[in-house]
Amino acid sequence: MIVSMPPSSVSAPSAVARRTFLKGLSVGGASVVLTGLTGCTSDATPEPRSSPSPDASAGSSASASAQITAAGVDRGLSALPGIIDRYLKQTTVPGLAFAVVYDGKVRYLEGFGVREVGKTDPVDPDTVFQLASVSKPISSTVVAAAFTKKLSKLDWDDAIHDTLPGFRMSDPWVEKHVTAADLFAHRSGLPDHSGNLLEDLGYDRAEILARHRFYPLRRFRDNYEYTNYGLTAGAEAVAVSSGLPWEKLARQVLFEPLGMSSSSFDFADLQKRTNRAAMHKKVDGAWVPNLDADYDAQAPAGAATSSVRDLASWVTMLLAGGEPVLDTEQLQRIWQPSAVKPALPKLGTAASFYGLGWNVNYDPSGELRVSHSGAFGRGAATSVTLFPGQGLAIVGITNGEPVALPEAITVEFTDHVRYGKSTKEDWVAFIAPFVTPEVTEDQKKYSQPATDRRDARPLAAYRGRYANDFFGPLTVSAGGGKLAFTVGPAGDRFPLQHYSGDEFFFDTVGEDDSGFSGAIFAGSGSAAQKLTITAWNTEELGTFTRA
Repeated sequence: MIVSMPPSSVSAPSAVARRTFLKGLSVGGASVVLTGLTGCTSDATPEPRSSPSPDASAGSSASASAQITAAGVDRGLSALPGIIDRYLKQTTVPGLAFAVVYDGKVRYLEGFGVREVGKTDPVDPDTVFQLASVSKPISSTVVAAAFTKKLSKLDWDDAIHDTLPGFRMSDPWVEKHVTAADLFAHRSGLPDHSGNLLEDLGYDRAEILARHRFYPLRRFRDNYEYTNYGLTAGAEAVAVSSGLPWEKLARQVLFEPLGMSSSSFDFADLQKRTNRAAMHKKVDGAWVPNLDADYDAQAPAGAATSSVRDLASWVTMLLAGGEPVLDTEQLQRIWQPSAVKPALPKLGTAASFYGLGWNVNYDPSGELRVSHSGAFGRGAATSVTLFPGQGLAIVGITNGEPVALPEAITVEFTDHVRYGKSTKEDWVAFIAPFVTPEVTEDQKKYSQPATDRRDARPLAAYRGRYANDFFGPLTVSAGGGKLAFTVGPAGDRFPLQHYSGDEFFFDTVGEDDSGFSGAIFAGSGSAAQKLTITAWNTEELGTFTRA
């Protein structure tokens, strides 16, 4: 996978790939307001609200009681083991690592559970997890560090086109003027989660960035649309202008200076580690491990791996004003609001913003809170939250698919810090619906038999090769009385099931799987001339024409 608060917010992910990376999910203190949530069908959802107490926003005394203090942090730390134990038992997530940094010191650093279901190796503070979209604030730190050290010929507001000509956009003017800041703030005009489906089909980073030329654009710098490959393009341009591959740039300017020896943007490096957490997805009620999910194509947006000990070092540096990695100007820039999410707030409510790779919010007291969550449907959920003015940071990383575990622990811990108790009986139950993929219309439709079922044409009418400039060629074959199609460099084969007439369906796979999708043939005569994949047609790019 959006946001407003007093005094915290959990903002929900959006449309196509809610499982992939929680869309700017931001987590903070005691109350939650969820707005602008978009489901898989792009329909708006209700806006549930909650308050920490009947008078939490009624006056100065309530406001004062919500302040973060040393005594409050001690109170939260006393409650934290019980919070973690309760939510781990409730969710059954295999493993978790958690850290709290306050006043320049790591106050809590623990691992829980196991690295991989079926084995006994425990999670500890040095266990390496895949971080999903928590990669984004790490990447913005890398870029800011590169600019601080003047390694890059670019700056945030310089156009990247001449540096990264392989990144193409459908509007030549936008392509020529888009900057790293535009891409890190998700305000380039690219549609939500652009490029993710191409990655699922096996395309590499260079080809995915080049095929962005087919995406229709929203208004430039006037829309917030969460794009992993947009951010990746911005980061890649900075790396190219620095003369280093992205993975080496991150190591040189961030990981090595902070002693983050367990951190990397390289999947091959993760595979070499012995103290590594597998990702886990629930299948038929049981957690199934995955050690093979490789997200290197979008490394700056989602492929970072790290331990909670390393992440504690990172946030300690940020809370210390960036020393010795960033100068103050760069730290201020990445935490400056750059885009309003998802649109102007309703009158009387607080706006929520995105900075450069960070969610940026202001609590009712005016206190700055920056955060990010991340998730892989294949089995990871992560969260980082900082209150820079109060010197407090909270990090949670897990090896299970998103069920709101790190966010719930963070919110309830902050409740105890602010109020001395949790403001909800069950934060997992409250947040989980906003991180759980919605059932798509196709899933509902194809889960039931057709009411007007008609016979298909002979299978030979559908066989053949179909062309699509964006997704590439697709081949429909027949065997054993059934159809299937293959598409993309990975050569994945998708068996088709007949629904009615020329309408078939299949089960989507990959990080952006959304359940069943229609595969609808069209064209008169003895052979179908077109095939539309409905799950891939969000931007009207999902129609294949017989070659």
